[in-house]
Amino acid sequence: MTGKAFQLRLVAAICLSVKLIAAWNLLSGQESSTNANRRSFLAQQLTCSSAAAGLLFFPGHARATRAIGQAEDDCRAAGNCLEIGEFDGALGWKWGAENRCDATDPNCGAGGKEVILSVERVPDTMGYSITNLAEMSFTIGRTEYLTMKLGFYGNDAPEAVNEFLQFLSSRGLRTTSDLVFENGMGVESTPVSMARGGKLNVIVPNERLDFGVPLQSAAYARSKGMSKVTDDFLPQPRPKELKDVPVLRKHEVAGLVSVPAKGVGYGGSGFESDDECFESAFQITASAAPSMDKDRRVIGQLMDTESMATLARLVSLPTMKGFKGVIPGQNSGPPLIKVALTGVDIQKMS
Repeated sequence: MTGKAFQLRLVAAICLSVKLIAAWNLLSGQESSTNANRRSFLAQQLTCSSAAAGLLFFPGHARATRAIGQAEDDCRAAGNCLEIGEFDGALGWKWGAENRCDATDPNCGAGGKEVILSVERVPDTMGYSITNLAEMSFTIGRTEYLTMKLGFYGNDAPEAVNEFLQFLSSRGLRTTSDLVFENGMGVESTPVSMARGGKLNVIVPNERLDFGVPLQSAAYARSKGMSKVTDDFLPQPRPKELKDVPVLRKHEVAGLVSVPAKGVGYGGSGFESDDECFESAFQITASAAPSMDKDRRVIGQLMDTESMATLARLVSLPTMKGFKGVIPGQNSGPPLIKVALTGVDIQKMS
């Protein structure tokens, strides 16, 4: 019997079993009303259709895209995956097929391969004074808690550092006129803040991390407990371009904090709307990245070994490959598992 014929017979057996269960429920009076009978019958048919689709469109030799997590492992051990609706576990789907590691495993790296993290040395300050510190806290999935401490060269790039610290803080960066905030002008608006709406947007494996606020409107809606903003919402536009931000050092080692040469808000293509313009606000290098020297400026660095270990962990995470995880053909993309920025604490050095 060919593999295809076996699959078709297996699908037919599953559907027959489902129909027999539905018929037994009807005859045995387990449902108390016509509507309940119909709901039960439809639910059973949906179960059959889901199982059939899984076998027809995801044959055993093809690569799947979902990982078996704890719930799937548990149901397979208990032998009750179908009963509790864990179809991934029942069908044996795995993210990237049998030779890929589980994306929730701390030892699972880019490309679905197990990795041994290599922690780079803390960058030398090159004689620049650290004027401000910012500690960023992250969670990976539900069980990992990491921190990263950033130091800034405020005496040597004062305008760029001051603007960036406003953006990083919970107070936020305000670029609209005072009239909007003082008189309302019939609009809803709030300063754009990495602490309130920021996230790790893109991982370029073993090269750099890209952070920012993807949509100001979405961040504002979440802060107000709304599903979406009203038409009166006004996002912060790009700030005035910074001029002559000095080139303090090249992007030649891991652990450097880099912003666009024109300032926060100018990290994209230039065609983004005001709502999207802070999506690529800053980057942190995980290795030498000379391609960043032309359009970006280093304004700070990571400060300790723990921060470099956090960098190594984040930059090795599995990604949704392709542009924003949609267009194939690239290794970079958003993290495959959820990475949340849970806090930002900023201090001024004495």
